[in-house]
Amino acid sequence: MANLSARDAWLATQHRDGSPHLVPIWFVALGVESIWIATGRDSTKVANITRNNTVSVGFPAEGDVKGDAVVAGIANLHDQAPSAVLDLFVAKYDWYPGPEPDADVGELQFIEITPRRWIMGSSVSND
Repeated sequence: MANLSARDAWLATQHRDGSPHLVPIWFVALGVESIWIATGRDSTKVANITRNNTVSVGFPAEGDVKGDAVVAGIANLHDQAPSAVLDLFVAKYDWYPGPEPDADVGELQFIEITPRRWIMGSSVSND
């Protein structure tokens, strides 16, 4: 079973030349309707999504790789996230992605991913 409360997932975007850009991410999920990521405004992820907002996210299974899930979706960039998303980041990571620049990545950009289809995985858990 894919675990949407897992600590980490993998985000795949596409470089300008078409090659894949695959990176580990922290994320929070609002049910299965949207996945949110906070990252640096100047990151490769943001640059790639600006050019092509089709992305994939890989979620780990709980114990068995056969249960891993990959979602294909559309990414939209936001300067701010809803308070519910910020609260989820605090609860999950003890980190508040607030309006002040982050010490590690500078100015933050939020990525909202709307799933279009689940490619793998038999079921999804948001526990």
